Amino acid sequence: MFSLEGRTVLVTGGAGYLGTPVCLLLKAQGANVVIADKDRGRLETARETIGAAPGQGGVEILPIDMADEPSILACVADAAARFGGLSGLIAATAFNSGKRFEALDAETFDLANRINLTGTFLLARAAAEAMGQGGAIVLYSSMYGVVSPDPGKYPGGMAPNAIEYGVGKAGLNQMVRYMAGHYGPRAIRVNALYPGPFPHEGVQKDHPEFIANLSAATMLKRIGRQHETAGAAVFLVSDAASYVTGQVLGVDGGWTAW
Repeated sequence: MFSLEGRTVLVTGGAGYLGTPVCLLLKAQGANVVIADKDRGRLETARETIGAAPGQGGVEILPIDMADEPSILACVADAAARFGGLSGLIAATAFNSGKRFEALDAETFDLANRINLTGTFLLARAAAEAMGQGGAIVLYSSMYGVVSPDPGKYPGGMAPNAIEYGVGKAGLNQMVRYMAGHYGPRAIRVNALYPGPFPHEGVQKDHPEFIANLSAATMLKRIGRQHETAGAAVFLVSDAASYVTGQVLGVDGGWTAW
């Protein structure tokens, strides 16, 4: 049920911190993996890393700019052509300005919406059209699309997670429900998963008090490990989730269950 042999999955943001483990697990399950990202250097590194990893599937890389519609459409079309069709999309891209509430300007807010909402909408719609009949779409949301950041958990003058990021992810959760209903008659399943606290290595190293605060706020009393969203993403794109659609799955160590 978990085998993806012979299937092609496009992973946008696939060269990123959470996206790379997803691509590794897809390949291990036999999928052809098309890795899309804006950063060319990270794409080349991902091709080497994932191409050398165990698994029978092929690996290709493509550029994508989630703020640019022609780039999105070209990426999907090219991904479908690389291995003769497209059966899955995992979208793990996002924009976060990092700006404080008082400093956030309209231009930055609009850019976030363009990438996190409009870009994701265009990407998912194009991928569904490329799939035809049957397929699976998994969008990465965030715990801050479900709950609000607690400023008290950000010590030493750290800015709380930016508002435009959470607003976009909350919108994405509703987008998933709408698209699941729209594409259900074509047997295309649409789901989201939302990671909890998965700070990058740099944040872990530079802000130990912040990491302790994040850990204490979860039921498992630790932050997420880099690979720990991959299992949920691959589950949702596989036949093991064949009757799962319109869902927003938390991978958050219990953060939002208190």
